[in-house]
Amino acid sequence: MRDRRATEGQNLDVAAYAARLAYRGKLDLSVDTLRGLHEAHAFTVPFENLDVHLERPISLDPSVLFKKIVQERRGGYCFELNGLFAVILETLGFTVHRLMARVLYGAAMVRPLSHEVLLVDVEGARWIADVGFGGNGLIAPFPLCAGHEERQYQDHFRLIGHEDRNRRTFALQFETRGTWHDLYEFTLEPYRPEDYILANYYHSHASDSLFVQHVICTKPTIEGRVTLLDRKLKVRTKGVTQHSTVNLLDDFQTLLKAHFGIEHDGIAGGVARTWDRLGV
Repeated sequence: MRDRRATEGQNLDVAAYAARLAYRGKLDLSVDTLRGLHEAHAFTVPFENLDVHLERPISLDPSVLFKKIVQERRGGYCFELNGLFAVILETLGFTVHRLMARVLYGAAMVRPLSHEVLLVDVEGARWIADVGFGGNGLIAPFPLCAGHEERQYQDHFRLIGHEDRNRRTFALQFETRGTWHDLYEFTLEPYRPEDYILANYYHSHASDSLFVQHVICTKPTIEGRVTLLDRKLKVRTKGVTQHSTVNLLDDFQTLLKAHFGIEHDGIAGGVARTWDRLGV
């Protein structure tokens, strides 16, 4: 049975999506197109959870995602960013498998499966596509090949494979200062769009959710990454990180526009409701 989200995706304007990314490359069924769109999306569309603090529902409907990310020039978190990216790729004719990953980075205990990852088949190979991990996530698609490692601009990744209860499991790792850190692990078990509904609700409503507790906006750059976490701005450039504190709400909104291109009515007012709680 054909994926309903893929069917809906046929109505999305791929040219408008490409314009949103300032992408002028090919739109054919090739690895070059996959890589070009993936990188352009990663460098242009921020990972952000502002709608959680604006008390707006997080819809996974493709038309709603298109309006938010393309027309309103916003970002989103994994289910939104990878959700839209999957539909765009399917509209272009790519074969896309939706997976669910377990986040390992910074985990003090075993976490549930809670992160959407994509697997794309093209030109006889399989590629991990993930434009929605946030901090230290992939910039370009990554080959599904255990043991493979590569540098993507300033970041260094590798993929580890192992057997877990008779299932082939993969772990994506990120290297910093000579040490490898697990980002997340996943199997190749396919998921449907409807399978993300509960995890999406948890991330946007649960009191112990990172996205409910904090305001997050982050995006890779050619030379590193810029992150706005609550009242802290962190800019990493060629391995050197600078930290600064955002004291005024007006400054927060200025940074959203300057670093992430986010300028939208109501954001300042929505964040103001949680500004004092964010602390310094």
